[in-house]
Amino acid sequence: MNKLQHPRPRGLVELLDEWRPGDGDTLPEVEAVFSAGHSNRSFLLRHAGRRYVARLPVKHAVRLGVDRLVERRVLERAARIALGPEVVYCNPARGTLVTVYLEARPLRVEGLAAGDTIDRLAAALQLLHRQKLDVPEVNISERIRSYARDLQSGDARGWLRARRWLAAARHVLEQYRFARYRSVLCHNDLNPQNVLDSDGELRFIDWEYAARGDAFFDLATLAEECGFDTLDRERLLLAYGTIGDAAIERLFRARVLYRLLGVLWYLRRYRGASPRRHPALGRHEQGLAALLAQGPES
Repeated sequence: MNKLQHPRPRGLVELLDEWRPGDGDTLPEVEAVFSAGHSNRSFLLRHAGRRYVARLPVKHAVRLGVDRLVERRVLERAARIALGPEVVYCNPARGTLVTVYLEARPLRVEGLAAGDTIDRLAAALQLLHRQKLDVPEVNISERIRSYARDLQSGDARGWLRARRWLAAARHVLEQYRFARYRSVLCHNDLNPQNVLDSDGELRFIDWEYAARGDAFFDLATLAEECGFDTLDRERLLLAYGTIGDAAIERLFRARVLYRLLGVLWYLRRYRGASPRRHPALGRHEQGLAALLAQGPES
């Protein structure tokens, strides 16, 4: 986190004109600026001893799939089941959202407690995936095809890079596309920075991509972003309640699609993106290459 440099961004000024916590007589103090995200600008606010996170949209946030109305509904459910922060203000028209700040630390899956942490992650996902909430559904294979069409029509350089990966992963993409899955409420962005450990309880943040979809995409995101090895992935599947060759193969396909989606997302979000300028793009490409070369055991 960094200190805010004056003047305040226009979006933050507008938000503080609309929303005042407590008695409404005093403005919150801007305590810090979180590192700029790809879909949001986030600020840590303090007022009367309480801390809040204010989220403002970046340019093209809607095109990237951010829908504050859906995010608010999902967050309200997540807070009710103690998986997410409480929403205190939302203006979908402006794309602004304010939640209570969670006093917690990012999840660490390492050392002797790694197995227990994997079990807790699986239990948290089971709880999330059981929720019945009428929100839009996202089919990951269709999202990939949509990103590919955008690149093909609007970014020749990005399309050349994307086309190579689409061709390499085509067989997995087609297998996934025609497979059946049970549609559940998913987070869809469970990297370790978005999973917090608060006094032994897990909480998820950054729900802007939440939607109904394939449960295995959440499992795959965790497996890839946490660097799970074969035994870790098998433990995750077992704790989640599914195991066997079919489940391992299904998780592998979802891992491939997660990496492929990541590659296309960066190429679409940042015109002319390259691994040198955007290291996360390079990590997705390296992860995808390893998966395609080594198969489910990679």
